[in-house]
Amino acid sequence: MRLAMLDIGSAAARLDIVDLASPRMPRATWSVKSRTRLAEHTLPDGRVTEEGIADAERAVRHCVSAASDKPTEALIAYGTSAVRDASNGARLRKRLGEAAGVRIGVLTPRDEAAVAYHAARRWHGRSGQAMTTVDIGGGTVDVATGTGTDPDLVVSLQHGAARLTRQFLPDDPPTPAQLADLRRELHATIPKALSRVEGGHPLALSKVLRQLAVLTESSPDEVARRPHRLRLKQLSRWIPRLAELDHEQRAQLPGVSRSRGRRILAGAIVAEVIMESLELPELEICPWGLRQGLVYRFLEARTRTRADALDLVGTLFD
Repeated sequence: MRLAMLDIGSAAARLDIVDLASPRMPRATWSVKSRTRLAEHTLPDGRVTEEGIADAERAVRHCVSAASDKPTEALIAYGTSAVRDASNGARLRKRLGEAAGVRIGVLTPRDEAAVAYHAARRWHGRSGQAMTTVDIGGGTVDVATGTGTDPDLVVSLQHGAARLTRQFLPDDPPTPAQLADLRRELHATIPKALSRVEGGHPLALSKVLRQLAVLTESSPDEVARRPHRLRLKQLSRWIPRLAELDHEQRAQLPGVSRSRGRRILAGAIVAEVIMESLELPELEICPWGLRQGLVYRFLEARTRTRADALDLVGTLFD
């Protein structure tokens, strides 16, 4: 059995064909990606511009068309915070749904964090051991912690890297005053919000954190293409340099994609504040997240109900 998974995010739409036959972890056997540019076209009031909607539509149509000759049981299409939190999100989802040919599902920030945590637990194993996940997305920052397959506590903050860039770092590169305002906001909110998060093996789930790990673990002679960790000491050393560069210059650095060149600085600063607040010298990089968590949720629902694949898709989202 194969599923098509369409993830519509602030930077890109990605469609994976996932083979459900693997006994341990369903594998993506084919994938295609296209830029949505939603973060670039989201205004300070949260509205996605008409140009942004059109770009995202084109990205979705490209992905679905490219996969049209790949037989699958069902298409699971979902939007992350860039779609969910847009002030004109209902219209955006309608247009994207028409482009995809299916309803675009979304999860609440807490449910999204819980699904990603579940995938990380499967990857990490060791059930019963305390674990904490950190996920810095475009719109939100999610920290989840627990000892079981689902988190005991989820903290979700409106401090995603794209959102913070729009709100606090409008200049490129930002001014010292803008950086000071951003740090003031983060230090006023994050330590208090995370005060109930207890220790546990720390995992980093997001692309921003993975790209920061590549950047900070690389040397002038070698790019660390698959780093195992993001270390606070190296991250803190890089932040002043990132602040001096514009987004085009950042995109030339090891690991930093063009689509995240603008937001990587805000992502680095919020990661630093989170790690300092939780007293974490490093985060282990976890390659699994929301996409894998939704696959597991689908498989678990199928095991419980034996329902048709298309019917099961409707149970994944509110």
